[in-house]
Amino acid sequence: MKFRCRMVEVGAMRDLMNIVTVISKIAKSCVLRITTDGISFNIDDDSVPVLWAELSQSHFFNEYVMSGVSEEQNEIYLECESAMLARSLGSFRSTAKSVKIKLTNKIQPCLTIEIELSSSSVESRQCMHDVPVRVVPRKEWATYKVPDIPEFDISVDMPLLKFLRNIVERMRNMSSQLTLEADKTGVFILRIETESANVSTHFQGLQISICSQAEDNVMISATIDIKKFLTFLAWDIVHPNSVKCNIVENKIVNLFLDLAGYLKVRYFIPAIVA
Repeated sequence: MKFRCRMVEVGAMRDLMNIVTVISKIAKSCVLRITTDGISFNIDDDSVPVLWAELSQSHFFNEYVMSGVSEEQNEIYLECESAMLARSLGSFRSTAKSVKIKLTNKIQPCLTIEIELSSSSVESRQCMHDVPVRVVPRKEWATYKVPDIPEFDISVDMPLLKFLRNIVERMRNMSSQLTLEADKTGVFILRIETESANVSTHFQGLQISICSQAEDNVMISATIDIKKFLTFLAWDIVHPNSVKCNIVENKIVNLFLDLAGYLKVRYFIPAIVA
């Protein structure tokens, strides 16, 4: 079992740093699934999916070598502290010429991150971080498989995340719960209700890609934790090409983000049942 990769593109390094930074805000730990096609980050809560982020190796890495536990099961699963991984990757920011990541064994398994830093002198400077990991045994792999995607009642293309974040940050000061509503005409509503007021923001003319056979004026809705929704909006940092809000009536909200095909993120928020 081995894994090593190398990055030299500034944009790819920046994207990876931003991705892991957002993941570190969602959960203390995450599981990396490493395959020949790329790396996926998995976060769950008692086997209930929270986040699945899939990175294409062809975009992010100039060199990429891996071999899994066997020819039949050519995968590697590693559990690590997401904040530590984010801090290690964040250390290169704008001064890195290249970054190497490899699986090593230093008293315990680690992801060793070697960063070659820009320097005005002839000799290059290097910075190294060891992030301890737990190699997930095969008997636990099923827990971290690609999450099942439910059949949605409606799927609507969302407005810009940065714009939504400004709105939801104000709403969070008034309520801990947020109701998302959409209908087949392309109306999308953010709504909070308090003892003193009802506040809502309406968007119209949005693209609907999936919809049940509901009437035009019938709203599909789910009430969710507003902090969890606000956490997802932090993905604005990667400037996604598209974000879809998928709703199963009063059951779950699945938010799907796509960045030029090389980053795909699914984020699951269960509905709050009154």
